[in-house]
Amino acid sequence: MEFTEHEENVSQFYSRVVDNSHDWNEGFLTFGLWKTKSGEPIPRPKCYRAMYDELLEGSGIQPHHDVLDVACGQGAGMLRVKSQYGCNAQGLDISVANVEIAERRLRDTGVTVTRGSGTKMPYGENSFDYVLCVEGGPHMNSREDFFREAFRVLKPGGKLLVADLVVLKALQDLRYLQQLVLKAAAKAWIIPNSNMCYGIDEYKQKVKDVGFKMRRFELIGDRVIPGYCNFNLSLSVMREQAKIRGPFVGYMGGPIIDIILEKAFSHGLIEYTLVVAEKEINQ
Repeated sequence: MEFTEHEENVSQFYSRVVDNSHDWNEGFLTFGLWKTKSGEPIPRPKCYRAMYDELLEGSGIQPHHDVLDVACGQGAGMLRVKSQYGCNAQGLDISVANVEIAERRLRDTGVTVTRGSGTKMPYGENSFDYVLCVEGGPHMNSREDFFREAFRVLKPGGKLLVADLVVLKALQDLRYLQQLVLKAAAKAWIIPNSNMCYGIDEYKQKVKDVGFKMRRFELIGDRVIPGYCNFNLSLSVMREQAKIRGPFVGYMGGPIIDIILEKAFSHGLIEYTLVVAEKEINQ
């Protein structure tokens, strides 16, 4: 399969920061869920497992179900799903490095991992009961193409479960300085302009336009982003990241991205959402 220039850039981005010799955050690449629904703190590393647990809460996954994790990262999320539900799991990721690490992590588990694009999935129609995507959406070019592909590969009655970082307003509707903040964040995180040109209401409509029935749409940014940024911006974490991923990532690249992210959230420019959508049986 051939990949676009943008997809190769995303792959290289994760290859630069990938953890080849350590098990940082138990292999999870998610932001983490740092507070419970009642506001109690969730300690690390439990907070990373908690993100998957809350997204999948009430999902109804059974051992005979086929589950696809798109943008599966280093495989820790799939391992969590497999251990919790005993289902048939597969993973898809654009990053060469992530796929290699996921294959090592998931060896002898029966979980397969494929390098591929979330906007051109290498699977037939009606292949999966569930499609899961945790934080891969912002990188997709475009996110709508991912929604269409998820709808295509899901069986009738199947569900799409997404944890996503979203902009609240379209880039062109923001003030100049706000646009600069979001453009800087997007450039640092390899997010295409196609995912910055619409706000939260259009996001929901795009899910519906594909054919999904929205079952859940919840904004949980206050339980995710401040905890993630505060943790990453602590000096002890920066030192550890510098040892693992090099001084530039540890002391410069990573902190700059996290500062921009925190500013964008505190100024009401971005949010973190959990989405559950269903491909109805009559589709």
